[in-house]
Amino acid sequence: MKIVKGPKIPTPFGEVQLPDLETPPIRLPSVPDERARKAIGHGLGEDAAQIIGLIPWIGDIAEDILEDLHHAEIKKILTSEEYDRFANYNKSFPTAIALIRALCFKEI
Repeated sequence: MKIVKGPKIPTPFGEVQLPDLETPPIRLPSVPDERARKAIGHGLGEDAAQIIGLIPWIGDIAEDILEDLHHAEIKKILTSEEYDRFANYNKSFPTAIALIRALCFKEI
């Protein structure tokens, strides 16, 4: 989408037309299928397990168990290519957001 038409700048050698200022093409995310929805649900469960970790004494143990169980299910659901993309995003994003980026915003 064109935002601003590029201006013409006069120079001693003639006018120079600068390029138009445009936004990149907008690409909407794809709607996740049933398999992706299950994986995203487990990602939400893994992220929610961190809240349980705030409970004194038993919370840390319960958090580790829940995160391990949810992560094992995510690993079963995803293909190896999807899991590699998810693991790359999961380094800097929470699990659910990393899954959404890996499954709904597939690169062409």
